[in-house]
Amino acid sequence: MKKKTLLALIALTLSTTHTYAEEMPPEEFTLPEIVVTATKTGMDKKLVPASVEVISKADIQARGAQTLKDVISTATDISIIRSTGRDAISIRGFESRFSMILIDGRRLSSEIDQNYELDRIPLENVERIEIVRGPVNSLYGTDAMGGVVNIITRQAVEPGFTLSLAHGAFTGNKGAKDNYNFTYDSGIHGKTGVTISGSHLENDASFKGDGTTYAPYGVRKNISARVDYQLTDKEALTLTAAYMNEDTRELAYKQTAKGAIKANIHDDNERYDYSLSYTKQQSDSSVFLRAYLSDYYKKVDVHNLANAQLMNYGDSHRTLPGFEARLTRNVGSDHVLTYGGEYRPEKFRGTGVRTGEGIFYVDYEGKSFEGSSIDLTYSALYIQDQWQISPKLLAVTSLRYDDSNKFESNLSPKLGLTYEASSDSRVKLNIAKGFRSPTPNQLYISSQVNRNGKVVTLDGNANLQSEESDSYELSLEKDWGKATGKLTYFSNKLDNMIEESWVSATRIQYENISKATLQGVEAELKYPLSDTFSWSVNYTNLDATNDVTNTRLLNRAKHKLASRLSYNDQKTVRANLWCEMYADYLHDAGSNVEKNKSYSIWNLNVEKSLDKNNTLSVGIENLLNKKDDDLSLQGMYIHSKLLMKF
Repeated sequence: MKKKTLLALIALTLSTTHTYAEEMPPEEFTLPEIVVTATKTGMDKKLVPASVEVISKADIQARGAQTLKDVISTATDISIIRSTGRDAISIRGFESRFSMILIDGRRLSSEIDQNYELDRIPLENVERIEIVRGPVNSLYGTDAMGGVVNIITRQAVEPGFTLSLAHGAFTGNKGAKDNYNFTYDSGIHGKTGVTISGSHLENDASFKGDGTTYAPYGVRKNISARVDYQLTDKEALTLTAAYMNEDTRELAYKQTAKGAIKANIHDDNERYDYSLSYTKQQSDSSVFLRAYLSDYYKKVDVHNLANAQLMNYGDSHRTLPGFEARLTRNVGSDHVLTYGGEYRPEKFRGTGVRTGEGIFYVDYEGKSFEGSSIDLTYSALYIQDQWQISPKLLAVTSLRYDDSNKFESNLSPKLGLTYEASSDSRVKLNIAKGFRSPTPNQLYISSQVNRNGKVVTLDGNANLQSEESDSYELSLEKDWGKATGKLTYFSNKLDNMIEESWVSATRIQYENISKATLQGVEAELKYPLSDTFSWSVNYTNLDATNDVTNTRLLNRAKHKLASRLSYNDQKTVRANLWCEMYADYLHDAGSNVEKNKSYSIWNLNVEKSLDKNNTLSVGIENLLNKKDDDLSLQGMYIHSKLLMKF
């Protein structure tokens, strides 16, 4: 009934509205694109030595994106790993756990590995997304060996309320999704601005040929608020609060002594996020202070689908408080120095970890489950120098010292150089050392997990060593008017890389690979074809190798190409046709079974302004109806969205 109501509302809006043409002011000049994630200071994107990509609010809307997964997959050298039963990102061949996902530069408490976060982060109140490829340990510490995805939310601008109603379904009306979002902007009232946003996503189950589900189904809710208060013309306070709740299920097979049993996996997760930050801007310096708390609660029960008998239960709680401070100061006319530090006393407790510390018991449905705890304290200091060596040469050097009560201390240096050969061409070089300490999951977990429709036991390894990398990157950039091109070679030599290894058909364990290499070439081109059409394309050739066995690392494509053709009449219509092509994708099909596949995903989205307050968009994902149970590709997905402004 709710789907018919939504479609009727869209039809009614179409029949009663007229086309609205908004006059666009002529473009007189183009301001430089400022990014903050790569250096924690605002810098012109063209000058930043690191490989940075920015996805704007307009890009997010043009693609009809609802969650982070919908918009990030076409970014340069970012792949979506689909063969584990959960969509996850891979940056330059680094799996999701090597990459940090931040909100306004702030860490999130999650399930330690990031495989679940792509669907959990809504985009209705996002101003832009900044992606840094390559290690950023010298500023962000552990977890940033592969890169950083920073989601920057919008501040209050002008009063308004927006409501969006979206519905979609896969071919055959399977796996239907309904997504309702709202955003409130108070505008600036005196010294205060407030934004509030929320979303409600509900999706139905969609089944593979063996009766297991393609993805978790159920309900996910988000609500967040941001208050900006201008203390003086140079000082500001920002308070944020957010809540996420999800109640999802998925079906998978669990191998037992009596054979394979279909299991119903139920996830009940909650996350609370709070932060308070202080910023002071002066002509030659700036100060930033922030305190935050992120609490994550997870409960998962596994039942025999046939008789509802409890097969397993997990109960965990991760608390991530943090304190950080940063001072940026101009030193003479050639240097900008940034000093910073952070302190994080994390706590993790759960029935799925075996640390031997803080033993506790949880009773559920008449059974008792043992759990344990671990307290991790992280502290760090870092320094960065932006040195304009000459009018053509910029050097950005940084060094970070990390310490922990459980892991060895570490120094992470990085050197970045940008040489402006001419006004329209640049050469960039990056040299960095990265590191990553094992997570509590990797060290102590003993739990049942879903791997592409199979429930298996995942065991930690208390003997794991920290991962280390030596990284090099050389880029050539060229502008042709409004067109831009970039060619990059990157190389990462890793020691003690942590990967999952199959011990048996029903058990996997983390292990170190003593030597591994992730290297390749990235090519990017953005080209305006006319006043209304533009085209962008990026290609990555990746060589991911286990240097001990001289074999390829799994769940990585050797070739990835992403391309997008955009139309924008600057008045009422925007359209985007884009594709993701993966070639020679070697993936783990389970229990030491490897498969090599190539596939393409084509997508289309059209957005039309019905009047100045209402916009309708219609899209098709997977236009060619590609289906593959191993890769959790379930065919064509057709969706529509009505955006209303009040």
